[in-house]
Amino acid sequence: MTATAIVPTEELRRATHRRMHRHCFACGDATGDGLGLRFRLGGDGGVRAEWDCPARYRSYDGILHGGLIATLLDCAMVQALFAHGIVAHTAELNLRYRRPVSTGVAVTVSARLRARCGVLCVLVAEVRQQGAVCATAQAKFMARRTEDPVAGESTNEQQPTKGKIHESVSHCRPTSLAGP
Repeated sequence: MTATAIVPTEELRRATHRRMHRHCFACGDATGDGLGLRFRLGGDGGVRAEWDCPARYRSYDGILHGGLIATLLDCAMVQALFAHGIVAHTAELNLRYRRPVSTGVAVTVSARLRARCGVLCVLVAEVRQQGAVCATAQAKFMARRTEDPVAGESTNEQQPTKGKIHESVSHCRPTSLAGP
């Protein structure tokens, strides 16, 4: 399994986001009531965003809702794909909650593309608060065929047929569960 050949760029991430994801609850700029995540490409080819964890998203007093943590991780992985010019949908998301995330204390969410095998993309992500890893995720995304947001050219391989999607997911596995 190899990573995508496209070198990730901030320009490509922004263009793909504007074209395909402006209405996302977590990172969309066309919604007035979303989370307002703002991702940037890092030197390692992954993406990163800071978020202040408002108390209105709590589950227990002072603790961020676990479903929202999953949203942060999923969104970060989508943005990492955008940096490679890949538009994809979550096929499988595995989370590990390592410690509670406090509301009112900023977190950093980061993600990177680990590998690509045809239409299958494997990503890893993590949420950190005050330097401590609070949650990690590994996910498989299925790339879809779309037009390149910058050049207007067709990108990504054709989706496999319905019967082959599960087969594609099962034979492409990352080598470890290390974080971004």
